[in-house]
Amino acid sequence: MDKQMTPELLREAMLQLFRDAGYTVPELLPYIDGLTRENDRLKQELKRLRLAAARGSASSDSMNTRLKDALRE
Repeated sequence: MDKQMTPELLREAMLQLFRDAGYTVPELLPYIDGLTRENDRLKQELKRLRLAAARGSASSDSMNTRLKDALRE
């Protein structure tokens, strides 16, 4: 699949395939739409978790530095 394909272009391609085949699978498009929404949600969740992990790592490094400084004294 070409990375430039948008959901709208994919939907139109699927509808064209239905027209060419002479039959449709009505539940297929809503199912694909649901998968697309779930994929978008998971991408956002991954972005949020990566950001939280990066912040946690920075906080942990800061904590380690303070601990090291305290031990040196």
